[in-house]
Amino acid sequence: MTSPRVCAVVPVFNEAATVARVVEQLRDLCPVIVVDDASTDGSGDRAAAAGAACVIRHRRRLGKGAALRTGFAEALRRGAAGVATLDGDGQHDPADLPRLIEAAAVATDALVVGDRLETPTGDRIPRLRLGAIRVADWVLCRLTCAPLRDRQCGYRLYPAALLRAVALHEEGFVLETEALVRAARTGFRLVSAPVRRVYPPGRRSRFRGVLDSVRIAWYLAREVASRTRCRIMSDRLAARLGDPEGGTAPLPDLLGVGGDGGGRRPG
Repeated sequence: MTSPRVCAVVPVFNEAATVARVVEQLRDLCPVIVVDDASTDGSGDRAAAAGAACVIRHRRRLGKGAALRTGFAEALRRGAAGVATLDGDGQHDPADLPRLIEAAAVATDALVVGDRLETPTGDRIPRLRLGAIRVADWVLCRLTCAPLRDRQCGYRLYPAALLRAVALHEEGFVLETEALVRAARTGFRLVSAPVRRVYPPGRRSRFRGVLDSVRIAWYLAREVASRTRCRIMSDRLAARLGDPEGGTAPLPDLLGVGGDGGGRRPG
């Protein structure tokens, strides 16, 4: 099955050992855009030889956030209606992409996020990574009003309309958290699709457990503080206007999303 209206963006940094296989499995499903973030091991050449539709090379390492922005821009330039994101280290199974595409076909306005916690099959998630997932999920559930699990999963399908409507500025893995918050605030739904857990033996994730968790936590803390300030200002304004009810808007309204959360699973 191919989906010409979907492009896959695969950011890589020194993934020569795995990127060719990822591209080979994806290319029969959709065009593949590989963003080589200044690799020194020939990752870009391996991706091109494996059949990537496009390989874009950064002259210096800019991080995952910048690589995703580069890939999004190229996919939109090519007219993609949806942009799938997968890691180049083999931790996202290309065979799961049809599940995300099917979910997007049902919820056309939604950002589809892979859910590694729903399926019983696959490898065990490292303890520190699982802890970070659960903490981020707890905070993001309150910021996005969407009852999803595994919001930190980078295996996603972004609607092109979202990428055109929202400017993503954060760097590294924080951009993926920012995308969820911005999507919910802009009125796009968040839905999930089950994906297999893959943690190849001997392969270290690019996610640095402590450092990247702290960066995501700092971003979430800023967002919570911003929402709290909005509520305080709303209360003060209502008091000055003499609103006998106090004027505190519900949290979903302050976030710019509907009270139903927009996180319903398709179908």
